[in-house]
Amino acid sequence: MFKMDNNQIMELCNFAYMADKEARSDLVGGYIATENDYTSNFTGALRRIINANSKTKLTATSYLLSPADERLSGCDATIILTSNNYFKVITFEAKYPRMSKKYYNWDYSQTSTGLSHFSDQLERQKRFSSMHAIFEMFYCDLPYSKQPVYMQNDVSSCVWHKDAISFDSKRKNTNQVWSSTDLENLLKIGNLSIDKILHEVCICSQGKPTKCFGKITDIAQEFSLFGNVLHIATSDSEPDDFEN
Repeated sequence: MFKMDNNQIMELCNFAYMADKEARSDLVGGYIATENDYTSNFTGALRRIINANSKTKLTATSYLLSPADERLSGCDATIILTSNNYFKVITFEAKYPRMSKKYYNWDYSQTSTGLSHFSDQLERQKRFSSMHAIFEMFYCDLPYSKQPVYMQNDVSSCVWHKDAISFDSKRKNTNQVWSSTDLENLLKIGNLSIDKILHEVCICSQGKPTKCFGKITDIAQEFSLFGNVLHIATSDSEPDDFEN
């Protein structure tokens, strides 16, 4: 079954925190322009940090799978963790609410329905919520120590999908575009740093382990996972092709 030892879990969580902090530093410095840019920088940094520094035989490989289409999963990026020939899928939707701009409209209406785009994404994520570990990741462009008290100090603020969907269902008008106040109230209820998110996945509190099959790209395509996909293996003996 899927199992990571404590040293691997600690190392991966620390590396993820470091990667997110590096990406936020670039966002604050003006080197990152969009949420997709941040997501790519974060997953790329995590890959490099793992491959350059792991002492527990963690390895990481990146894929950019076309089409980069989030319509099916409602998510921007995926981390696939493999251990003992089992895998767990971690997906997240990234949002860049531009906290430095007081009245920035970070959500918008769907062209076809007029409904909230973010609420629609949360609904689409439900399709995979029984198997995958799904969370929403909110980036902050304010300098360190200048972020609101309800956001993480050094990194992004993450909310589990189930908590976001629960909050959405209690909004006065669930079809209405999310406001900055909605986001503030969601984050005030509670949010986590990326290391805490990954820790829950690694100890199997979140996400369902599944027997590996085919290649990593086959796993990604089976679950309609496109765009940025990062494969993290827990030993250097685990291939990207599980048929061999």
